[in-house]
Amino acid sequence: MKKITYNNKAAYNALFHKSRFKIEDEIEESRFSLPDYVGIFLTKNDESLPVFAPVGSCEKVYSRKSSKNGDHSGARIVLTRDNFGHRATGLGGVGGTKCEAIDIVAGSLSASKQLRDGDTQSRANFAEDGARLYLTERGDVSSYFATATSETNGVFEPSLYKSGAALKADHTLIIGRERVRILAGPSKYDDGERLVNGLEGITPIIEIGGTSSEKHQPVVLGDNLVKYLDKMNDEMEFLLKKIISLELDLTQYKTSMSFHQHPAAGVGAVATFPDPFFAIPEMLNSVPKQINSTSEAIISQYNKQILKLQTTGMPSVGITASKENKLLSSIVYIGE
Repeated sequence: MKKITYNNKAAYNALFHKSRFKIEDEIEESRFSLPDYVGIFLTKNDESLPVFAPVGSCEKVYSRKSSKNGDHSGARIVLTRDNFGHRATGLGGVGGTKCEAIDIVAGSLSASKQLRDGDTQSRANFAEDGARLYLTERGDVSSYFATATSETNGVFEPSLYKSGAALKADHTLIIGRERVRILAGPSKYDDGERLVNGLEGITPIIEIGGTSSEKHQPVVLGDNLVKYLDKMNDEMEFLLKKIISLELDLTQYKTSMSFHQHPAAGVGAVATFPDPFFAIPEMLNSVPKQINSTSEAIISQYNKQILKLQTTGMPSVGITASKENKLLSSIVYIGE
């Protein structure tokens, strides 16, 4: 298939861009000489596509084309009640109320392993239709689209009896010229907000992963991670200085002890003993330093435990990290 290079001129409005206006004029002149159903320049063609049928008596269907039998074919918009296949599925299929739904589809059964044509009747097929935008007032979109249930505590929340909006295609592209915002949770309305099933006090969760992801991990909060690593770096520098200080003290002690050796008493004896005259002052001088060093080590360890609680908490006993210092998000989770 020939690769087409796109440029911004191709998207200009024909009424305002001279070169595109000229091309549209040429197409308009040439299309009268084309045979019927040739398909070029977005003219009609004889393509045989699966038909949307049977249609429920409550449904309104707007389709691009019709089959030879007058059935709906091609891209379609279905105004219906909640369902995800045959007419007995979903809340609408069991006679539910307050479950309005809109199903927008491009490509009926186009992801099927077999080529389907106008001899095939099909209602919604959430697995094999090409691209779909499905809106339901009340349904179970997680179930309809066969997504996995996360085993990670607090990530998965059933969608049953809740409103849903689902977008599915081979490639799904979301573009924001200034920014793209993905948010979860009730908005900041004066009177608050609740779900269609009446639930309030919602715990917002953003789950990012594959449809088969069953385990998730909370994302790391970047600024807090940098702050934590800075503290760890300061702690390592403190420990390094402590090690150097201890090594200097030990060297001084060994040097001092080496000067007070003397010949041992007794005939032929070679053993030596420390001289208390030198050893005792050295000991008295080192004890306060050791006590101070031990106290600093205890305080340092205590501060480490406080920092650990602030950054990670103790989930096993229900202690959460502080909002200012926590390393892991409580809203955004990524699938393994």
